[in-house]
Amino acid sequence: MVTSFSILRDFAEKITKGLTHIEIKSIVPFEADPHSYQPTPLDSKILFEANIIFINGLEFEKGIEKIIESSGFKGNIYKATQNVKVRPDLVDPHTWHDVQNAILYVKELRDAFCIEDSKHKETYQKNAAELIKTLENLDGWIKKEFKSIPAQKRIVVTTHDAFWYFSRAYDIQFLSPVGISTEAEASAQNVAKLINFINEHDIKAVFIENLANSKLIEQIANETKRSLQGTLYADSLSAPDGPAPDFVSMIKHNVQTICKAFES
Repeated sequence: MVTSFSILRDFAEKITKGLTHIEIKSIVPFEADPHSYQPTPLDSKILFEANIIFINGLEFEKGIEKIIESSGFKGNIYKATQNVKVRPDLVDPHTWHDVQNAILYVKELRDAFCIEDSKHKETYQKNAAELIKTLENLDGWIKKEFKSIPAQKRIVVTTHDAFWYFSRAYDIQFLSPVGISTEAEASAQNVAKLINFINEHDIKAVFIENLANSKLIEQIANETKRSLQGTLYADSLSAPDGPAPDFVSMIKHNVQTICKAFES
């Protein structure tokens, strides 16, 4: 079976833990940007040989969705965001940054595995229940970590508009010069407004992201005389030896990095 990107692969691997007959492959590798990823002939071969694919949906993997049909893929497509309450003002695929949405992802994958391989239904249900419990604990931990941060300090500047769902779930305001996709261009007017806002509100929490081009944020940091406070992971997990090799580690890394900047 195939997942479109690394976060879905992590969930799939945990749900299928202990089952040796399942091979999980991801189209977009670690530390690669799903927004701009261009599928290869090898990706077409992987899809042709797969029986199911999990995608995020909400226009996140446009390139992958285009090659699913052309690859000759004959399996079933499952969309992880099927039951997520989506952002009302525009199409925003970054729903996993609200951990309650990540739990919905796990349930979607669990149910799909149970349909496709009912013989091992109990294993999928057991592994998913363990993962859901871990995610519920993670959600509570995040809220506890931010509880002591004053409202006026809960403002973060980062590269692109990837954290709306995190913002809604944990009451942290995120500002960015670039829109939903890392391929979007920032207008000079938006950059100027953001620089003025940073200065007026004395915002210290300015971050780069692991996949996005850092030049614009570095320029903004220079013009506002701010120091970059670290790297946030938005659209991909890190390599196995990095700070965000799985979903729980990624969320913890982001929260701890943000809290450290708030406390500075």
